[in-house]
Order: sequence, then C-alpha cells, then structure tokens
Amino acid sequence: MQTNGFALTEVVDLADHTDLFELLDNESVYTLSHQGFSAGFSSVKAISRSTGIETRRLLQPDLSPLDIATAIAEKLQLTVGFDWADCPAILLCHSHTRNQSARQLCDQLSEKLGVPSERFIALNYGCVGFIELLNRASRLLLDQPAGVHIPLLTVETPEHWHDSSDKAFCGIVSAGATGTTLWSGPGHTLLHVETSTEYIPDERRKADMPLFWTEQGDMYDFRGQPEHKLVMHMDGESVFLNGVDLMLEACLKSYEEVSGTTERILIAPHQPSGKLLKAMIAAAKQIPISADFLNNLPNYGNSISSTIPTILARLDEVVENNDHAPVNPGDLILLPAAGICMDRLTDSMCIGRAALRWQPGRYRDES
Repeated sequence: MQTNGFALTEVVDLADHTDLFELLDNESVYTLSHQGFSAGFSSVKAISRSTGIETRRLLQPDLSPLDIATAIAEKLQLTVGFDWADCPAILLCHSHTRNQSARQLCDQLSEKLGVPSERFIALNYGCVGFIELLNRASRLLLDQPAGVHIPLLTVETPEHWHDSSDKAFCGIVSAGATGTTLWSGPGHTLLHVETSTEYIPDERRKADMPLFWTEQGDMYDFRGQPEHKLVMHMDGESVFLNGVDLMLEACLKSYEEVSGTTERILIAPHQPSGKLLKAMIAAAKQIPISADFLNNLPNYGNSISSTIPTILARLDEVVENNDHAPVNPGDLILLPAAGICMDRLTDSMCIGRAALRWQPGRYRDES
C-alpha cells in the first residue's frame, strides 16, 4: 500500500525502565534451559553464538501487562501531546497463545485512559505486529481529517506464554513495549506498507510436523518456578529456513521500491535471532542490497512486535552500536519482518514490510 503522506511522530519505548523490567542474562538462560526433559544449551557461550543476545527483559514479578501498557500510553501522550479523547481508534498489539488476552488488555487500558473500549483495536499478531499496526492505521486515516492521531501501541510479555525450559524460545524472547502515533502531519514519512499471510507448502516443512503449535500443561516460568499454562512451541529448523526466505523477500521488495533514490538506505529488520538475522543479512548482501543493516539483538532480544519500534525509538544509539554513520534527515529506513502467524500456526507465516523517510527532530501536536 502506498500511503498518502502519513507520518510517525515520536517513537518511545520502556526498555530502560528498571522499575518495570528486570534483566535475564545468559547464565540464567543456561540454567532455565536445563530444567526440562529435553537437552538444554551446551554452554553459556553457545547461547551467545546461537541467539546473538546477552540480556533480555522480564516483566517485574509484581506487575502485569496492564502496568506496562499504562506506562507506555502515558509516556506516548506526554511525548507527543495528543488527547486520547480525540483519537478515532487506538491500535494495540499484544501477542499471546490465548487470543482473548489482547482484547482483555485493551478493555483494561480503556478504563485507565477513560476512553471507550470500542475505540481500541486489539491485535494478536506476533512478529509482524508493528507492520500490521502501520497497515491498519494507514487505512483508517484515509477517512480522517488532517491532524488526527491514531496511536500504535505494542505490549509484549512473551515470558507469560513460553516455557522457560524450551531451548527454541527461552534464549531469544524478551518483554517490551513501545508507542507512536500515525497522522497527517510532520514526522517520519511512511512511504509504503504491506502485510500478508504466506502458506508454507509441504516441501518447506517437515513431514507431519507443524511450524508452530501450542501445548497446555505444567511448564516453568522464567524464574524457574513451575507454572500451569498454554505455551508455544516451534519446529526451529523449518521456521529458520522459511523465516530467512520471507525476511529476505520483504527486504528485497521494499528495497526495489526505493532503490532508484539517491538517499542513504538503512534496514531495520525484525530481530528474530542471531542466526536467522545473520543469514538474512548475508543473503541480502549477495543480491546485492546496498544498505546499512541494523542489529539490535545483544541487549534487547526478540520482543515480538516491539522489536522494530524499539530500534526506531533509539535509532541513533543502534546506528552507533552497529558502527554506521549517524542518521541524517531524509535517510530511508526499511522495515522488513516475518514470523509466526497467530491465526494459522501450523502451516503459515506472516510477512510484512514498510519504509520510512526519517526526519530527526521532535514531533508534537501543538494544536
């Protein structure tokens, strides 16, 4: 979808809020991975090599998703300056094995903000969630006058729907929350956005093996305590194979749309895991795609729909950490993503892509 001059205002996150999150290091992940019946990581160094992550976040034990949803909503409103009562829709992505969790969180947040619940659009969308927020908000803005804000919130607490002894997930997932608004005003211009669901044919999956599936039972939480819950599992090999291809496809399509420009191009992909991200970047450079690729995994992990907007919220820091030149006005930021399809776990994956023209500065609603 080509957009009509819509732009993102400030992008904010909560990653540095130690009152909301505690850090989980690789030594702890090593211990957690050895709780269950399957083999855990062979060493702490193996976790670093496989995941590309050194620390990840857990919600503080006495807090709930509503606490960080409220915190990110308050930070966004304070930063951007809009009025919640003037927003025709508020979009929130909260991924979970229980589909009703996103709707419940929206209903709870509506009470906190004093906004009618029907204005909240709840998404349980997984890794492509932020791109889907952009997609839906763009369509909603087509019928709105200039100056109307549509807030986009991501609130992810994947420790609540994963088993900490599951080697496939315990080393990569991280909690996170972000916020921004899309509007017809100044900011980071949205050039295009697209999402879709891709069926993965039998030959791209293991025989009689789903890509993802859920299991109800006695598991372990991320503090090593037993917990009865509904968790997500995946066939890591098939997901890796198809994830690389879909991420590369999303990256290439966006690149082809902007490659005729003279502006510098940066690529801020979804951050699934160190191995998958490195494989995608290596393949992209062979095409070749000439751009600066951003890796934000080491101290932030895979926070599902919050990964891409977390990069945007701290873009200068991420660019510096990747040893690239500082971001300049007019630079193009490509946002490719691929991952779990929450509606069709077993045989499909979601893919999404977007592009922004970056305009450093502070964008507030001063009306």
